[in-house]
Amino acid sequence: MRGIPASFLIYFFVFVFVVELISYLGVRKLINLFQINIRRYITIIYLLFSLFATGLLFYSFSNTDLIRQSRNYSFFFIVISVTILNLFPKSFFALMTIIAFLSRSIARHSFQLIVLAGSILISIGLIFDISYAILEGRFDIHVVKQNLHLPDLPKQLDGLKIVQISDIHLGSYGKNPRAIKEAIKIIKDLHPDLLLFTGDFVNNFGEEIEGFESYLKQLSGSYGKFAIQGNHDYGDYFNWPDTLSKRQNLNLIKTDLINAGFTLLQNQSVKVSVKDTSISLIGVENWGHPPFPQYANLEVALKDVPENSFKILMSHDPAFWMAKVIKQSNISLTLSGHTHGGQFGIKIAGIEFSPIYFYEKNWGGLYQSGNQLLYVNRGFGTVGFPGRIDMSPEITLLTLFRTSGPL
Repeated sequence: MRGIPASFLIYFFVFVFVVELISYLGVRKLINLFQINIRRYITIIYLLFSLFATGLLFYSFSNTDLIRQSRNYSFFFIVISVTILNLFPKSFFALMTIIAFLSRSIARHSFQLIVLAGSILISIGLIFDISYAILEGRFDIHVVKQNLHLPDLPKQLDGLKIVQISDIHLGSYGKNPRAIKEAIKIIKDLHPDLLLFTGDFVNNFGEEIEGFESYLKQLSGSYGKFAIQGNHDYGDYFNWPDTLSKRQNLNLIKTDLINAGFTLLQNQSVKVSVKDTSISLIGVENWGHPPFPQYANLEVALKDVPENSFKILMSHDPAFWMAKVIKQSNISLTLSGHTHGGQFGIKIAGIEFSPIYFYEKNWGGLYQSGNQLLYVNRGFGTVGFPGRIDMSPEITLLTLFRTSGPL
């Protein structure tokens, strides 16, 4: 809500008004089939919820500091949840109402009613789907198992198991450890050789980690656990009173990660000894999208890395892979997160799609350019909308093989 142009707000609220008006006309058309008392009750309930949702939205935009400067996300999550529960189904229903009304000149009246009735049933289904995403979908953790075939993998590393987790966003859980407890159990059962976290521990503040320290310490890998920071870990989305406060918050996050047993890589590399060989594990800072800073520096991170070593890079934003990695290095494997898979997806006949594709082409899963691979974790937590619609929280098990094979 920071820096939103007034013109956008005008267009947005015009859109809200149009959706509400058309939806109301469609509902009125349908309920004319019922008795007058039932029509009255439905109308009152419908209007009360619409007024509440629109009023809440208007109040939040009129008092942006309640969200922008708050360290408690509860009000923000309520606004987002109510808005999506109200606008998404109604936008679909409004579109279908327009189609139904336009069909009057070429189709029977019964066709119009069938379109409206079918549309409102689908809209009700959307409400249930969104509600489930908020209440349970964000806790429905999935393990994605992916075999990676890397021709330059040292033979001693054949079968190496990497568990990747990304975008926990602890602030979105409040103090509820349910998801973290489940993640610990899952990761322990996977027995990772390496545990890699690719950024966004918090939403904004170091204090969000409080109460989760003991759980984070339980995460482990046979050869260590390593982390980088994501865009939210820098506190760039909060208006700090001064530079010192922002720096102290950043230092608190770093300290908490280190105290939890993570080796934090900031444009740095580390040699990880495995059996009688080693991996050059590289971590860059966040590659921000303007107007946010771009902290990542691949040249600095590679400074002490032998040219012929087997390299794994952790970069929070997958855009860095296309922008820098495949152009400037021979890094075999890059691990990223950041996109959350849009927290919304569609799966049809085994094909997965998310609208986030139109913002980030490499939004989830495995990608290849020559001999270089990128894996994008779909994220564990949520940010903004406190739910996941057919885009489950992900823990990734990557097993490395020297033999060649398909993606």
